[in-house]
Amino acid sequence: MSYRPSPLAHVAHTRVDVSLLSLTDRACLRLLEYSRVCTASQLAALIYPSVRTALRRTRKLAQSNLVTRESLPPDRGGIPLAYRLSPSGRRRIHLNAYKSPGLITTRHSLDGVEFVASLVAYDPGLVQLWWPEWLIPGYDWGVKPDHLVVVDTGEAWALILVEVDESTERPPVIRDRLRAYAKLFEDHQVGWHLLWVANSRERLARLRQIAGPMKDAMLSGRCWGVAIDDVSDQGADAEVLAIGASLEPRPLRAIATDPNARRSDYEVGSEAWVRLLANGGQQDMNGLWSGIEREQAEPELVPTVINPSVEEITSVAAEDPPGTDAASVTPDTPVPQEDPDEDLLLMFGGELVRVILDADGEGSRAARAFELLDQRGNTDYLLDDLELLSRSGRPEQRLQAARVISNIPLTTDEWGRQRARSIALRLVNQHDEPSIVEAALAALETFQGPADSSS
Repeated sequence: MSYRPSPLAHVAHTRVDVSLLSLTDRACLRLLEYSRVCTASQLAALIYPSVRTALRRTRKLAQSNLVTRESLPPDRGGIPLAYRLSPSGRRRIHLNAYKSPGLITTRHSLDGVEFVASLVAYDPGLVQLWWPEWLIPGYDWGVKPDHLVVVDTGEAWALILVEVDESTERPPVIRDRLRAYAKLFEDHQVGWHLLWVANSRERLARLRQIAGPMKDAMLSGRCWGVAIDDVSDQGADAEVLAIGASLEPRPLRAIATDPNARRSDYEVGSEAWVRLLANGGQQDMNGLWSGIEREQAEPELVPTVINPSVEEITSVAAEDPPGTDAASVTPDTPVPQEDPDEDLLLMFGGELVRVILDADGEGSRAARAFELLDQRGNTDYLLDDLELLSRSGRPEQRLQAARVISNIPLTTDEWGRQRARSIALRLVNQHDEPSIVEAALAALETFQGPADSSS
């Protein structure tokens, strides 16, 4: 099938002053420069209030020779359109010429935009920052992701480096990229994640197969994969699968684990973000590099409900004959005292970690949560939780993590031993409090392998 811009030959082009366009139309032009290409549904998620409005407004912009409409391969019985800035539109907003890529590159770009647009559509306020590849500064990372996305769920945040995969990369190239990201994560150990957005579930399974033998400790719990159709249908509730590690699937939003807050004044898709685009501005990440302590919500006061049985007991005591002490009247069956920490027994490791973080690592409840973590028999999950605690900003929590990790049963699991060592080494390298360094060194001695002992 041909792939070329729609000429709109039957429509007489009209010239309009770009500065007189509506706010959303000006933002649309800037977004098409920002993302290079968009569909109507993506424009509706990011700029316009509905798909119908997006179709109507983009037709007007096409009639004004500001955007082009390009046919895509049929999808679900229809022929979708992709929108780009036209050469005239680029000149009108003072941009350099840009050559439109072929169909494969267009599909690659559209899947990246679809990932962000779906998160915004299902979870407004989730995406704090979005940079496409061409906007990412030339940091000395050794890798160049397709997109950089910062999300904040209200409880935790994550910086997600997105690799869009259209089934065109060979296995050696993918393994080289994974090794490069593993090296990057050695210097960025808090909150950073790699997410492969695959064009199908079959391709996602193939990516996991390619990365399976690598077993790099720095990628464990940091490298994930998801099919773009799942994100389109479920947003941040889409299930992500671990790549390069044996971890259970989890919702995409659950990879945000760092408790600090990273909020932007220009959340992607918000009115402030649309105004920023319309006026030719771009998001700045300087305010997001360092997070702040998240404010803890004040507990709500629950109104007291009087139990009728207590009223009956009180009335009986008031009617007792003289000489009877009302205070001595008690129910025949004493009311059992509930254990305030009983609910901890039913919690998973991640939930116990959240209790510890919320309690600042102090108090009997946090101590009980640590005790239960120590009793967990599933090494993979325990290491996943301890890795989160080892990155905590509070020394008490890092110290407890170092102590718990010393008791992990790793007699035959070489993969678990290596990962536990990497967590302990991180604590040693922090060089903060001597007690933490000593506990981490003790943990290292606990699971030395045969090779370590001989050296």
